[in-house]
Amino acid sequence: MDLNKIYAEDCFITMQRFENNSVDIIVTSPPYNVCGNRKGGYADRTTRYDHYIDNKSEKYYLDWSINLFKEYERILKENRVILYNFSYSIENPALPYKLVSSIIENTELTIADTIIWKKTNAVPHPASYNRLNRIVEFWYVFCRKSELKSFKMYKQVKKIGKNGQKYYEVIDNLIHAKNNDGKCKLNSATFSSDIVDKLLKIYSKEGDIIYDSFIGTGTTAISALKNKSYYIGSELSQKQCEFAEKRIKEWTNLQKEY
Repeated sequence: MDLNKIYAEDCFITMQRFENNSVDIIVTSPPYNVCGNRKGGYADRTTRYDHYIDNKSEKYYLDWSINLFKEYERILKENRVILYNFSYSIENPALPYKLVSSIIENTELTIADTIIWKKTNAVPHPASYNRLNRIVEFWYVFCRKSELKSFKMYKQVKKIGKNGQKYYEVIDNLIHAKNNDGKCKLNSATFSSDIVDKLLKIYSKEGDIIYDSFIGTGTTAISALKNKSYYIGSELSQKQCEFAEKRIKEWTNLQKEY
């Protein structure tokens, strides 16, 4: 399996190349299966990808998600985690809860923690009398059910008691980070390296192999390189792959100047 490479293909094809227990951490944000109908190219809500329509039936989407997590479970190393960013749409706000429940019921994975990502800007609903401004999203931390008490974090030891008891730094599950790294015409739902950087400091270490099954414009790849780790990504859109590779190259060249 080539490291520091983005594969322009369905993530299930990429994951077939992985051996069992070969990935240190999975960090990703999938299509949210929003069912709106806006006009306008790749960046609208139903056609984020140039050949993927993000409005599947709920049953199809949940079944697809279960199969996805079964593959995650197979390729993930022991005592490591999956960091899964998922939000809701106004059309189906219950979907995240159904998704998590389906994964727990149908795989050997469970929720280890839930992180609230508070963004710098909200998604306002000024024309709605019953919608709140959506300024947070959730990150679901998954681990194997058998590893719920042993999965790895990398918090610093702040104090050791007289009896040898270790006391670790306190990290809240509310993390402030900017919304994204800038939208582009290929993808209106780009990721935030700010939040990924902060999560990798908690759940990852230098030299890890980090996989993003929906790498889009390459944000996870850049965060992995910042963390002195390796990335592998999958992306359906050839155009987004090319955009990501250009972005990664520009970031790498910029580091060489310093």
